[in-house]
Amino acid sequence: MTLADLDQSRSMITVRLKGARDEHRVPVTNDFWPLLHRYLDDERTDDGKPKALWVGLRRGSGEPLTYAAFEASLRYISRKAGVRVRAHMFRYLLAQTVLEVTGNLKAAQDLLGHAHISTTADLYMHADQAAMVNAVAAVKFSLDREAISTDAESTAPPLKYAFPYDATTIEELDKAAASSLLLTGESA
Repeated sequence: MTLADLDQSRSMITVRLKGARDEHRVPVTNDFWPLLHRYLDDERTDDGKPKALWVGLRRGSGEPLTYAAFEASLRYISRKAGVRVRAHMFRYLLAQTVLEVTGNLKAAQDLLGHAHISTTADLYMHADQAAMVNAVAAVKFSLDREAISTDAESTAPPLKYAFPYDATTIEELDKAAASSLLLTGESA
């Protein structure tokens, strides 16, 4: 990455990707720019030559910072801090957070630069039991509301569940739904 890869007016950075694709534009938030300018002013020397944006300060001072050098620095810092941190963890955290906060698989795919949405889905989308129960409860709630609004003149009470379950299954579903509501802090 070079200084020419920065576009502050559009809040974008161009990064080089591995594989056949050569570059990818990534949006950055406004709080990135003051940090970058501080780095440029305080840590990176400018000798007039076009250089890489990130330069090594220890070994090979002033030379472009390689991915291997970045990983080595990260390992050194993480050992000193007593934690295990790897460079790819930042990418994984970004993907997981985008999916958890927005639920937008396409946005995660575009941010990560995956050619196929299935790659993003296979690597970063996971459903645990609680998520599946919450999804079923959301569908049930939606179906119940739809049934109430479209069948207002009906005297029959709305279905509790979308399917005619036996009594044992209904009891288990009620317990799972109550447990799910307790976990999310919602009320019935």
